[in-house]
Amino acid sequence: MSDTPRTDGSFRLTGRHVFLILLSFFGLIIAVNVTMATLASGTWPGLVVANSYVESQRFNERVAAAREQQALGYALSFEQADDRLTLSLRDAAGRGVEILGGTVRIGRPVTRTEDRLIDIPAAANGTVSMPDVLASGLWVADVALKLSGGRTWRYETRFSVGKGG
Repeated sequence: MSDTPRTDGSFRLTGRHVFLILLSFFGLIIAVNVTMATLASGTWPGLVVANSYVESQRFNERVAAAREQQALGYALSFEQADDRLTLSLRDAAGRGVEILGGTVRIGRPVTRTEDRLIDIPAAANGTVSMPDVLASGLWVADVALKLSGGRTWRYETRFSVGKGG
C-alpha cells in the first residue's frame, strides 16, 4: 500500500489521520479541564477553616452552645429593603431582644469577591437598620451578636435579594 492519494475521489483513513483526531480530541478535553479548574480556583479558595483538626475538637462545645441558643426561642430576621439592611432579633413572645453589638459577615455562597464584614451597633429594641445595597441574587449572612449576660448569639442564614426574593 502506498501513501499516494487516490484518484477516484474516495477517502482513505491513514495512521496520520487517526493520530490527529486523537490529538485534537484529548487536546480539547485537557483545555476544557484546565479552563474550568482555573475559573473554579479563582472564585473560591476552598478554605473553610484554617485548621480542621482544631475545629473538630470544638465540635461538642459548639453543639452544646447551639442547643442552649435554640432553647432561648429567639428568632432572627435579616433582609434588605429600600437600600437598607435590617436585622431584627425577637424572643419567643415576639419582643425585641437587646443587642449590645456584634458583627455580620455577609457574602455570596460560592465566591468571596463580594464578602464584607459589617459592625452591628447596640440596639435596645432588637432591631438594627443600616444603609447598604446588595446586588440581586443569593447571599449568606453569618451573624454574631453580643447579648446581655456575656452571651454571644450566632446565626447563619441564606436569603435572596431582588426579584422573587
